[in-house]
This record gives sequence, C-alpha cells and structure tokens, in this order.
Amino acid sequence: MTKRVLTLFVAILLSVLSGAAERKFAIVIDNETYSACKAEIENYRTVLESEGISAVVVARVWSTPMQVRDVLHNMYLSGGLEGAVFIGQIPIPMIRDAQHFTSAFKMDQELFPFRSSSVPSDRFYDDFDLKFDYLGRDSTEGLLHYFSLKSNSPQRIVCDIYSGRIKPTKKGEDGYRQIKEYFTKLLKERSSSNNLDVITSYTGEGSFSNSLTAWKEEGITLREQFPNAFKDKNSVKFLLFNMYPFMKDVVTGELQREELDLMIFHEHGMPHRQYLTSNPPSKDVSEHALAAKKLFRAALRREKSQESRELLIKRWRERYRLEDSWFEGALSREMEIADSLEDLKMGIVIEDVEIIKPNARVVIFDACYNGDFREDRYIAGEYIFAPGKTVVTIANSVNVLQDKSSSDLMGLIGLGYSIGEWMMNVNILESHIIGDPTFKFGTHDGRRTELFSKSEDYWLNVYKTSDNSEIRGLALYKLFNLNHSGMQELLLKCYRNSREYSLRLQAFHLIQYYNENRFAELLKKSVYDPYEFIRRRSVFSMGRVGSDLFIPIVASVYLNDNLDERVHFNSMFCFDLFNQEKFQNEVKKQLEQSSSIYNKDLVWSDFVQRMESRKRIAAMSNDVTDTSKSLKARLSAVRMLRNNAYHGKVDEYLKVLRDKNEDVTLRIALAEALGWFTLSHRRGEIVAACKKIAESEVTNPKLRDELLKSAARIEVYMR
Repeated sequence: MTKRVLTLFVAILLSVLSGAAERKFAIVIDNETYSACKAEIENYRTVLESEGISAVVVARVWSTPMQVRDVLHNMYLSGGLEGAVFIGQIPIPMIRDAQHFTSAFKMDQELFPFRSSSVPSDRFYDDFDLKFDYLGRDSTEGLLHYFSLKSNSPQRIVCDIYSGRIKPTKKGEDGYRQIKEYFTKLLKERSSSNNLDVITSYTGEGSFSNSLTAWKEEGITLREQFPNAFKDKNSVKFLLFNMYPFMKDVVTGELQREELDLMIFHEHGMPHRQYLTSNPPSKDVSEHALAAKKLFRAALRREKSQESRELLIKRWRERYRLEDSWFEGALSREMEIADSLEDLKMGIVIEDVEIIKPNARVVIFDACYNGDFREDRYIAGEYIFAPGKTVVTIANSVNVLQDKSSSDLMGLIGLGYSIGEWMMNVNILESHIIGDPTFKFGTHDGRRTELFSKSEDYWLNVYKTSDNSEIRGLALYKLFNLNHSGMQELLLKCYRNSREYSLRLQAFHLIQYYNENRFAELLKKSVYDPYEFIRRRSVFSMGRVGSDLFIPIVASVYLNDNLDERVHFNSMFCFDLFNQEKFQNEVKKQLEQSSSIYNKDLVWSDFVQRMESRKRIAAMSNDVTDTSKSLKARLSAVRMLRNNAYHGKVDEYLKVLRDKNEDVTLRIALAEALGWFTLSHRRGEIVAACKKIAESEVTNPKLRDELLKSAARIEVYMR
C-alpha cells in the first residue's frame, strides 16, 4: 500500500469514527411557494452554504408524505443529511396507534374522529426506522394523511435527522408574504453573532399544580445549562402567575425586550391561546360578590334556552338566598363585552401576537396544542410570522404531560448548537420546531463535539473529558443508543457522583430502560433527590413498577411531603397500585408512630377518604374480567389500565387475553392496554404471554399485531 493510499485510508477511517462528514440539509418546499418566494429561499440557502452546510432545494408538487420521506431517506442513505425544513404546503402525517410515543395523549381512536384522535407529527420524516401503514388522506383537508404504526416497527423514537416547519398562517399571497418577511428577519438575525445570555421563564396558573418547590428548581437547572446568562438582574428572570392579578402586560413587556434571546412558557394552551393566569383571587366581601356574579354569568351564557337560564337563577336564589339584583343585566351585551375584555387579560390570543411583535429569538411553549400546525392558525406559527425578532418556536401539536421534562439537554443551544441539533435528541411524537431548525446562537468557547458520531470510544472519551454537564448528558444519550455494554454501571455511577441536577436527571431517564432491578434500587435513593422533578418522577415510577417494597416509602411521602405538591399528588395515584391492605396498614402504622403530625385523626380521616376514592376506581377495573358486564363497560375498564397499572390483576387480565371465546375487540383493546405496563414488575410475564398467544392467533391478524406490538413496547424497557 502506497503512502498516499494509506493516508487516504486513515483519513476516511477517522472521518467515520469521529462522525465528521459533509453536512447536508434539505429545503423541502411546494412548487407554488418556491415560485413566489424563490429569492428569499435562495438567499437562505446561500447563508447555509456559507456556514458549511450543503443545502439542497427540493421543490415539488407533494401529494403524499411518503414522497417527502423517500426523498429525505435517499439523501440520508447517500450520506451526510442532518436535517430538513418544510416550507409552505407540505403534507402533514397524522399518526395513529402510537400514543405510547406521546407524553399524555390518550384519546379513544374508536370513539373520536380520525382528525382529533391522531397526532400531527413530523417524526414520520425524522426517524426512518419507524414503519407505518398508510390509511389514506383526509376527505376535507388535503394536507392531512393518516398512518398507523406497524407492529414490526421500532417502538421508540430515535431521530435520524432533525426538522422544522415554516407553514404560513394566512392563505395565498398573504401567506407568501409571511414567508418572505420571515426569511428577511431570519437572515438578519443569522448575520449577528448573538450569544444566548438573556432568558425569561414564565410559569402560568395551574402549571406543576402551582407548586413553589417545583417552580424554584428552574433557577438551579437553568444556571447549570446557561451559566453565562446569570450576569445581572435582567439577564435571567423567573416570573410566576400570581406576581400580579393579571400578568399579561408583564409577559408582553418581556417578549418585547430587544435583547431577549430565550422565552420559556410553562402554561396551559390551545392552538389559539396561551393561558397565563386565571381569575385573580378576591380579597374582601365586595370582591367575593363580584367574582361570584361573574361565575353566574358565565354559567348562564352556556345555557342554550331562556327556560334553562331561568331555572338556574331560581335554583341559585333559593340555595344562596340571593336578591334579584344579583342577576340584573347578567346577559346584557355591555356585560358580555366587559367580561370578554377581562378574559383577554388572562392570556395571549392569536390576535395579540402581531400587536406584541415578540423579540425573543427562540420561544419554547411547554404547553398543550400551541404548536398544532394542522390548524390554519396556531400560536407557535403566529410568533415566527409576527413583526419582531422571533425566528424559532418549539411547541406541541397535541396535549402534553405536566410531569414532562421539557428542558433536557437544552444547554446545547447555549453552546452554539442549532435548535435542530438539540431537539433531535429529545423529540417526542408531538414536539416540533416551528421555524428554521438550523438557527443557532453564538458559541462561548468555540468547542464542538461531533454530534453524529457513532463511535462508542468517541462518546466515552467525551463523557470522561468534558467539563460541561450538558455535553456529558448528551454523551450518555449517545452511548445508550449505541447499546454500550457498560451502560448500567456508567449511569448508576453518574447518578451517584454528579452534582448537577440535569445530569442526574439524564441518568435517571436512561436507567429505567434496563431489565435488571437497578432502576428499582435507584428509586429508593432518587425519591430523596434534592431535585424536585426527580423526586416527582421517582414516586410516579414506584407506582408504575408496583413492587410492595415501595409501600413504606410512598406512605412516608404521602404523610410528610405535603409541601411538595406535585410529589405528594403522585403519591396518591399509587394508593391502589400496591397491595391496598398492606398500604393502608403501613400508613396507619407510620401515622401512629409520627411525632410531628399534630391532628392525627384528621389526617387519617382524609387518607381513608382518598383511599376509598382510589378503591372505587380500582373496583371499576374489575369490569375487565366480569363477563356479566356489557362489552362497552368492559372496554371502558380496559382503557383505564393505560393510566392505572394494576399489577396484582395481571393474571386475570392474561386469562381474558388467552380466552378465544372472549370478544376479539375486547382482547385487542386489552393487548394494547397491557403494553402500558412498561415498568411493571410483572412485565416479563406479560411479554411472554403476548408472544405465546400471538403464535396461535393466525386467524386474526389485528389481534396478533397488537400482541406483538405490546410485547415490543415493553421490551424497549427490558434491555
């Protein structure tokens, strides 16, 4: 071998090992939008090229998502494709039979229409390993295409590329104008070398159960992730819903700050609205009366007939001994306008955004539906198209879990990595980048890891040598995906020895995927972690594992951790997941032995009441096996199992699942529901049963597929 050939071979080998390769990016756009916005799109492509990204414009008449996916997959296989942006009218995949990929979405697919019970998701384009059956195009909304996740598909999302959407919220020429103006402001922002060092976080009413112990932790995690931002009183702000009666003006002022880099919203939401606050609490008799009158007016407006309104008023007069003056003018146009104006003070609606002209370069909506891009207009889209400096939003297309970790590895964007490079490592089915996924802030130190490397040695070295907790957390995620053989020990050691909240959380996330009892052992320690979110998830996971060994711990959390509202809340959802008699006896024993609880009779009475409520819910699950109940009642009971893993009844459920005399619809639903027992200490039995039953179900392919899918879903957590 000549010296020249050897040198070339070594260069290629190092490139493969380090992940270094030509960086490619696809600009996917429909023909009409490209024709109308060609100059702006080409300017964007030129900027990408100047930054070392080889950008290809793919303009077509796109009929189906499969066409888009095939183009991207071929580019990926040819090497170097790292991301894509979908501009204009690009088909929207609507995913079904994959609700386990979401954080909270569990809408009944049989009861509700396809449009509302499917998840708009570009993971169809991002993860090439996922397999789907095409179910067809929506009959009225041509962009929507329905897909069912196949049983032989991987049952976990691992994105191969990142993506973003730039879908206008106006039609025709107005929509083209939005896209042109968006790229004009985007390229202006990209021409600066702005570092991410000015942040505002807002927590809305009802988020995290209004827990102050949950809220205060963000100051710690953001300091870990963005240490360069904490330089003065205005560089990082933490706002809470109850700082003023109405926080809308305060939030608007923050969004309008010229220097604001990142705005984080923890809130409730809908496609058309951000919910910031609720009705402010009243303080005296006159305010109590005004608040009550407003509630009465709202109730009256919901009634459809004059007769029903009069009946309500009569009932209220008698129950609360009210005078007629309480209801005078309640339904007048003037009062309706006044109430409507006050309602607008409690949130940001679509019409507000263009007036606000938000300047935060990146806005994160940790909320439901703010990113529902199947709608013509949606909050996250309005932000990027409004005047101002906002160029990227991150939002969810359906509802999300409050106990979802929304900031994993977020510190990467403070180190100069693009929004897409961050998000592809944390994506769930409903999370989406709205805007340019290649947008990035300046870097503080100039260092950069090879994000797309597939070398275990490379990532082990990164983990051992990096002094940045986010980079070390990323290395753990990469090693996990590469099935590193020493992963369990590495994760446990990381959890035990790491001072950073965010790094311990990453280790906590990943250790649950292993089949041995390491996660169960970790829970006994993590339930006392200084990070409230880890404590919160630990208690939740104890219920999902279901071992009676956790009974003393959960009983203690219930009795003693009332100030951790969200942790305490999760403990109550464990009551009926353990042996109920043992749990009740343990609470009674700990209560009697306590020297810090004053009114023990009141605490016991409250516990018994809550326990009885959970027992009633658990009793409903008995309908699954009760053949005297209607099929509708039994199916309803089966659906409860998605949120309530009754480990003690697994034998009974498997008996129904095996019984070929049972209604096949019930068996299919039960097979799907048992797929949610991912952490259960009975999961091995469930997997074995599903596989064995599937072998004999040759006559019903739908049941067989559901059995195999559930087995595969659980096995994701049985490495």
